[in-house]
Amino acid sequence: MIFPQALRIAVPPTVGFLVQVIKGTALASVIGFIELTKAATMIVNATFKPFVVYSVVALIYFALCYPISLYAQRLERKLHAAR
Repeated sequence: MIFPQALRIAVPPTVGFLVQVIKGTALASVIGFIELTKAATMIVNATFKPFVVYSVVALIYFALCYPISLYAQRLERKLHAAR
C-alpha cells in the first residue's frame, strides 16, 4: 500500500507547516506574532525591561509550538515502528 509510506513522508513537513501557521497568523486574534511583539514593544517602552518582556513572548511561542513538535515526534515514531 502506498498510504502508509506517504503518511510517513508527509508528517514532518506537515507539522513544520503547522508550526509556521501558528507563528505567522493570529490565534484567536490575540496571540499573533505581530500583535504579540507590538504589545511587547509597548510594554518595554513603559517598563524599560526588554529582557523580561521578550522572554515572556518567547515562552508563549514555545508553549504553542513545543507540544505540536512533541506530538509529531511521537507520531513519526509510531509510523516508523509500524513498518
